[in-house]
Amino acid sequence: MIKNLAIALGAAAAVMLLGAAPAHAEAAPTAGHGSVAGLVGYGFKDGLNLGLGVRGGYTLPMNLYLGGTFVYHLGKSESTGFGDVKSNIYYFGVEGGYDIAAGPVVVRPYLGLGAATAKASFPAVAGFTEATSASETRFGLWPGATLLYPIGPAFVGADARFLIVEDFNAFSLFATGGVQF
Repeated sequence: MIKNLAIALGAAAAVMLLGAAPAHAEAAPTAGHGSVAGLVGYGFKDGLNLGLGVRGGYTLPMNLYLGGTFVYHLGKSESTGFGDVKSNIYYFGVEGGYDIAAGPVVVRPYLGLGAATAKASFPAVAGFTEATSASETRFGLWPGATLLYPIGPAFVGADARFLIVEDFNAFSLFATGGVQF
C-alpha cells in the first residue's frame, strides 16, 4: 500500500511539473558575472570556531550560480594534563545555487558538496610517546544561503551554512565581501 501511494504521489508530481509554465524571473544584478569573495565567520561547534574562506564562481544569465569554496576553521586548543590537544576542520568543494533579486539585495540559496577534513594533534607524553597527529577526510555537504548587497562591481553580505559530515554537523555564520567581473 505504501509503495502504491509513493507511485501515485510521484506520478502526480510529474504531471504537475510537466504542466507548469516556466517562470520568468527577474535577472539578478549578479547574472552574467563571475565573482570572488572572502569569508570570515564563526562555526558554532567544538572544532570549528573562527573560520576563514574564499569563494569563486559564475552566475549564468538565467541566475544559476556555479562555483566553489574553501573554508578553514581554526578550531580549538584544549589543555590536558599531558599538554595541548589541537583540533580543526577544513572543507572545499563545488557549490550550486540560484540568485534571486530581492529589491536592492540578492539572495542565493545554495548547496555545496566536497571533501571535509578533520585534524587533531596530540602532544608527546614524556618517555612514552612522540607527538602525533591524525586527520580524516570524508564527504561533506553544506546547504546554505547568502545575502549579497551589490555596490557597483563590489558586494558585501552575510552567509549562513550548515555543514553535514556523516555523524558530525555544525552551523556557521560568515560575513562576506568581494568583487564581480
